[in-house]
Amino acid sequence: MRHKRVLIAVLAFPVAFLGWVAWTFITSPFFGDPMSQVEPVPCEEAMQYADQDGLPKGAHDAKCTALSWLDTTYTAHFTITRTDLDAWLNDAYPGTHLTLEDCLGAPADACAHIELNPPADGGAMAIDISVRYGEDSTAVVDFEPFDV
Repeated sequence: MRHKRVLIAVLAFPVAFLGWVAWTFITSPFFGDPMSQVEPVPCEEAMQYADQDGLPKGAHDAKCTALSWLDTTYTAHFTITRTDLDAWLNDAYPGTHLTLEDCLGAPADACAHIELNPPADGGAMAIDISVRYGEDSTAVVDFEPFDV
């Protein structure tokens, strides 16, 4: 009897895993891949997720999205002057320095990773920022707060 229980326990995980894989494969064409369903959201919502009242002063051409499945990631993509970006970062996240080392292969000129301890009231636990510098002292910013 004990061997039967052990055998059932050993087989339960692979069977459950294969069932999940089959279910995902069968339902994906009908419901889409949940990891690729990026939804447009108001930028105020994206910024509030990281406890910011809105976009930084001087930001324009903003587009914001959310991706939620097992975790949540918002992206605020905007253009701002380098001076306004530096002032906002200094005010919102003191001590944050944009460096190339934090880019980890991302196509950017400078990046930062910010751990929020404690997490933001809005839900974010960390923020990734990547910046591409323009020729006219502008910066194109991807501000990405996330919870896992």
